[in-house]
Amino acid sequence: MSESVLIIDDQADVRALLSVALRDAGYTTIEAESGPAGIDAYHAHQPDLVLLDIGLGSMDGLEVCRRIRAVSSAPIIFLTSRTDEVDELVGFAAGGDDYITKPFSPKVVVARVGSMLRRQQFIAPQEKTRYEAGPLELDTEARTTRLNGELVHLTRTEFDLLVALMENPERVCTKDMLLERVWGEWYGDAHVVEVHMSRLRNKIKEAGGPKVGVVVRGVGWRLGV
Repeated sequence: MSESVLIIDDQADVRALLSVALRDAGYTTIEAESGPAGIDAYHAHQPDLVLLDIGLGSMDGLEVCRRIRAVSSAPIIFLTSRTDEVDELVGFAAGGDDYITKPFSPKVVVARVGSMLRRQQFIAPQEKTRYEAGPLELDTEARTTRLNGELVHLTRTEFDLLVALMENPERVCTKDMLLERVWGEWYGDAHVVEVHMSRLRNKIKEAGGPKVGVVVRGVGWRLGV
């Protein structure tokens, strides 16, 4: 069965353009023209990935993302004409995994979709499935993070970043290393690492935990704790 992509955009021409490009690449597509319709379509079809326009109507893409993220860790790629860093940070805070700015090439979208869906294939299976660092506990089979025994809810990307750090507690992880380990074949902006690392650090801190993802200037990040 082919992987499925849900396209939520209020512009019919954009939905049609993306659907044709994705179907030609072998994906199954589902379309929705509004936020509520997108949420309904997500529950009905359980797609493997969501392409989500931020500038929807009464329920914008950020709210749609939050509602989907509350029940799923499926990758979400925002489609947006908002390019400044503040909007980028807000989007990732809502639980998005990547950004594609308009206008875009359908070929680029297909490449980014493929890269996102292949990410797990680049994560080599590990014999070890549980990691501990101070009060933090990770279970890679259950994909759970606990802090002093309490669950901490991370997005798929945040969890994978934390796994990469905890697999290498004595090592500085470079940006290139994390891109390969977490994103695999990547066509986007490498700045995505900084954004998600910041979100991971803030979530652990807000949950009362130690500082993780400590910056080593000019090199990368280390676990910390």
